[in-house]
Amino acid sequence: MLHYSHFRTLLLASTLLSVTSPGHAAADTKQPYPEFVAEYDAKANGFNVGSVTLSLKRDGHDKYLYQQESSSSGIATLLGNGDSLESSRWQLNDGHIRVLEYRSQRKGGDDDDNSHLLYDWDNSTVKNTGAGEHWEISLPDGALDRLVMQLAMLFDLRDGQTKFAYQVPRQGHIKTYRFILLGEEEIELTSGAYKTLKVGRTDDNRDHSWVWSAPELDYFPVRFLKKKRSGLKIELTLRKLDFVPFSENDSLEVEPLKP
Repeated sequence: MLHYSHFRTLLLASTLLSVTSPGHAAADTKQPYPEFVAEYDAKANGFNVGSVTLSLKRDGHDKYLYQQESSSSGIATLLGNGDSLESSRWQLNDGHIRVLEYRSQRKGGDDDDNSHLLYDWDNSTVKNTGAGEHWEISLPDGALDRLVMQLAMLFDLRDGQTKFAYQVPRQGHIKTYRFILLGEEEIELTSGAYKTLKVGRTDDNRDHSWVWSAPELDYFPVRFLKKKRSGLKIELTLRKLDFVPFSENDSLEVEPLKP
């Protein structure tokens, strides 16, 4: 049976992506990556199940808001409200990503789908104040969140790294995601043909996940694929990518999901 949590699992961060520990070098301490808006099509076993929008906006001198919004369509709408919103506020600290706050919202989702993490780097702790049981745990140096690790992997690929390990607080403990560069591959999508770097996840014994990043697009991910042991295959493919600077007057407040 197709469950929307499987779709969300692939939504560009949750389980497909993650990145190194003590910090991730940026190419430019003033602007680690261009601001952008990207749109992806989502399919499950070949059926259209929705779309995903990713955006990166500058929030002050050295702070950023990275956001992912997903909406269900087609067969997925028969399974209930699968719309979700994730956001990560972070800043550059000596050229490295330092997460400040992570929030996840999904109507009808479980506690993990509706978490709110506050990162206290002065005391090296992270606290969940979202749905369900609240918790507070020690925070390893360089820990990320499950959304922004997408960007961290992008930075690491750009820096020529081939192995990746990212520590992420999840459900009251620290989870480590591991990936490896598998090689180069040419792929053709509706948005264009790309020479890509293919990365695979290595720490999951049940399922298989891959991401394809295009160096010509500043290593932006153009495809995600997850194959579950159950036979379910979930895929995200890039439809549109705009590198556009946002106005300093743009609102960077995270809007709640609409009913």
